[in-house]
Amino acid sequence: MNIGILIIVFALMFFLRSPWTGTFSHPTQSTSLAFGFIMIFAFLLGKSVNKLKVPQITGFILAGIICGPFVLKMLTAGEVEDLQLLDGLALSLIALTAGGEMDRHKLKGEKKAIFSLVLFQTVAIIGGFILFGLVGRVFFPFFAGKTGPQILAMTILLGSLATATSPSTTIAVMTEARAKGRYTEILLSTAVVKDFIVIILFAFSLSVAKSLLFPTEAFDTSFLLGILAEIGGSLLLGGIVGAGIILYLRYIRKEITIFILGIAFFSYQISESFGLHALLVCLLAGFLVKNFSSHGESLISAIERSSLPVFVIFFAISGASINIQALERNWALALILVIWRGFLKFAGTYAGGQLAGEDAVVRRKSWSGFISQAGVALGMAIIIERTFPSWGVEFKALVLALIGINQIIGPILLQRFLDNVGEAGKK
Repeated sequence: MNIGILIIVFALMFFLRSPWTGTFSHPTQSTSLAFGFIMIFAFLLGKSVNKLKVPQITGFILAGIICGPFVLKMLTAGEVEDLQLLDGLALSLIALTAGGEMDRHKLKGEKKAIFSLVLFQTVAIIGGFILFGLVGRVFFPFFAGKTGPQILAMTILLGSLATATSPSTTIAVMTEARAKGRYTEILLSTAVVKDFIVIILFAFSLSVAKSLLFPTEAFDTSFLLGILAEIGGSLLLGGIVGAGIILYLRYIRKEITIFILGIAFFSYQISESFGLHALLVCLLAGFLVKNFSSHGESLISAIERSSLPVFVIFFAISGASINIQALERNWALALILVIWRGFLKFAGTYAGGQLAGEDAVVRRKSWSGFISQAGVALGMAIIIERTFPSWGVEFKALVLALIGINQIIGPILLQRFLDNVGEAGKK
């Protein structure tokens, strides 16, 4: 039945978008039409693929790719940009959920495992990508014509980006799978901690790359200090937001869902205005509500009642934003790097788990929960493009291809891991 409805919705959208109807030609009408269509289409496709034991999120992303401006063009680039207004709301809700699921007592017991996994994954991936650049310059045209310092700078930066995991995708898959348990907590905590370690690591790597390519420039400590100030400000705002939520849930408790939606959107916009990290703000706010009040369950319940339509649009638009042309130009090298990155994730996870004295599940299987990539890596690629214009455009195209592949396969691998360890459906 879902397939039949999908066909009908798609045919209707094709008719309304056809040149002979002239319907919805006004930009506002066009965006409204795109919003309604992609929400229905992505939701139905997510339900359909879920029957094949594939996460609904993958269906949402595939719907965006199929209908986006690079494939069937049911959504234009302008409409995709307009609908990204909901990204902030979705990211804030995802981060609030993550914080609201993190128990400080359990985290304290897992700090050795989290530290080891973050450290060894980071070392393995950056070292592995530098090695890849030294060997790959002989075999891949991407490195042709580049000097030794350029290749070293490129691979250091590529390794920093490859270290990143998408906490938003990780949290969304776990929420959908209703996953709960020790392995879920280790994966989630490691992904969140690593996201912010990667931001600092990237600042350091960018300064190293600039020193390699522009020897006359001093090491850029101001960039690193700016990152640390951003994190400090984010923690301060997160504390204020968390305290506000606790006070509201304790003394007012009316229309909680509307309040949480409003505070999520407000937190994101304030964070963006002051150059703060919205994910960290909402993560800390959710953590405070969970661990320093009795209202953690009320927070999660309010988010769950409102999050599905927001998540459908968020991941569908994420899919529509994947540049298929970049994927076509760089698919061979990107696929090799995806496989190499997966191997390095496994090696780093195994070594980190071994050092922490973890069991075979963490050492041999948990690597599959760290594959997804999204916004942080893309933001870094944009900075690199602007900083090194001579090769930054080509570099960004490769990164876009990497993100596209990882964002499609990452949720599937994470879902399989949660199923295999028996933690899906425990909430």
